Amino acid sequence: MTDFSIRVSVFLAVLTVLLWWQWRKPAKILPRQQTGLRWRHNLLLFGSGILVVRLFQPLLLSFVSLYGHSGLLSHPELPFWAAMVMSLILLDGVIYWQHRLFHTLPWLWRLHRVHHSDPSLDTSSALRFHPVEILLSLGIKSGVILLLGIPFEAVLLFDIVLNASAMFNHTNVRIPEPFETWLRRLIVTPDYHRIHHSRSIQEANSNYGFCLSLWDRIFASYTPHPHRGEAELSTGMPQTRHYAPATLNSLLMMPFWSKRQENMVFRGTSARCNR
Repeated sequence: MTDFSIRVSVFLAVLTVLLWWQWRKPAKILPRQQTGLRWRHNLLLFGSGILVVRLFQPLLLSFVSLYGHSGLLSHPELPFWAAMVMSLILLDGVIYWQHRLFHTLPWLWRLHRVHHSDPSLDTSSALRFHPVEILLSLGIKSGVILLLGIPFEAVLLFDIVLNASAMFNHTNVRIPEPFETWLRRLIVTPDYHRIHHSRSIQEANSNYGFCLSLWDRIFASYTPHPHRGEAELSTGMPQTRHYAPATLNSLLMMPFWSKRQENMVFRGTSARCNR
């Protein structure tokens, strides 16, 4: 099997299991009138992101193949298993800081708020990213791979784990509390990540982790529970009206809105999340 077929096979298998799970045991009953539109938008954004990756990935991979053998983790005396483990942990840490940066810099938040504009959370929300954000993420990851000399096998495994984790922690399910409390010590769970999608800026600027939960604990960005309780947690764009873009074009153009357009939707609040 090629690396592409492995990625697709695992993606479809994980997606199928999670869709079945949230259909059988949903944490919240989501508005049916929104579901079709949300899924259409999320799948179309996902498709546009795949096109961007397929267009630019060969160029980035050529740089990695030419110059990616002199990094810290490509040292001949370092055991392969150790390079794999270190690579996975370091890549997850990079994703944490990348995510945090997208909430801090106004021009990056303009891109990332497309993801946060989803009025409800379910498995499809993990697919909802602006294609320019996907391209920037690909560039950042490629730079880290070059710098550290991360093995191809570790990159493939990390991509699979990251995609599976993103779908899992956006899924509309609730894990029984004793097990969930234990599980979130290791990984990001749906209840854990749902807080990050809160319309409260304080809560949205926390719980940045995607796979491992240790980064939020280490860097003091961990919020264990919604301040007003799980039942009162409202997800969507921080400090705005309950905004749900009506068309795919409005989602694609959201990062490039003028101040006037922003003020109409955001009631004069900044495009920046962490104000």
